[in-house]
Amino acid sequence: MRFNSKSSLAANAAELKQDREQAAEVVRRQNFAGIDDTPVQEDEEWVTTYMDIITLLLILFVVLLANADFSGSPAEREELTRANAILQVLGIDPKTTTDEELLNIGTKLNAEFSAAGLGDMVEISNTPGSLNIRLSDQILFPSGEAQFVDSSASQAMQPIVAILKNSSYHISVEGHTDSVPINTAQFPSNWELSSARATFVVRYLISEGIESGRLRAIGYAESKPIADNADAAGRSQNRRVTIVLTLPDEPAAVN
Repeated sequence: MRFNSKSSLAANAAELKQDREQAAEVVRRQNFAGIDDTPVQEDEEWVTTYMDIITLLLILFVVLLANADFSGSPAEREELTRANAILQVLGIDPKTTTDEELLNIGTKLNAEFSAAGLGDMVEISNTPGSLNIRLSDQILFPSGEAQFVDSSASQAMQPIVAILKNSSYHISVEGHTDSVPINTAQFPSNWELSSARATFVVRYLISEGIESGRLRAIGYAESKPIADNADAAGRSQNRRVTIVLTLPDEPAAVN
């Protein structure tokens, strides 16, 4: 969720909070003045309704502020911290909305890859605070190489690129291989191959307009298998690139 005027959101939330406090003071004074058990007049009941409305608006602005794309000044960072604190006091997890967004993104990507006939080579999973997009190396790279196989690789990446352009998540690109050794002039081991593949994907995403500060490339070689390397099917699963989207304050998981 991206907003261009975070300071305005913070200011609106602060004003609503002040209005609510003033309304609460009005009610307190009326209750104090009405100790003689005089029934509250109907024309005074608007104050309570007004307080309810102000409370709902305050929650709305705080949620918007807490989920805004953030790169502001120290003063704005302080407002964001206050917004998250208010949400916690109100019993609202500021990450809940973002987790729901990640779940929706995963559902959308699953549908798009299935429609493109790539459902068997892409696996998408959600964990709290992250979305994991696991791509078989068959989609992206020729065997033993670290450049896209052809234009079909770029086409396969487009649904992911579209999501990344319209979000502010941190992006970790992980390269993984099977346990079969490689020893070429370009790639003396699987560490070089997996790192080069992750780096190539990162460079591609930057060329597509993704901010470099949100990206990192990691090569794991064969150290993080997800299947048994004893057979061809297992080795095929282990040769993969995983793109992990995480909240700005969450460390990326290994997948």
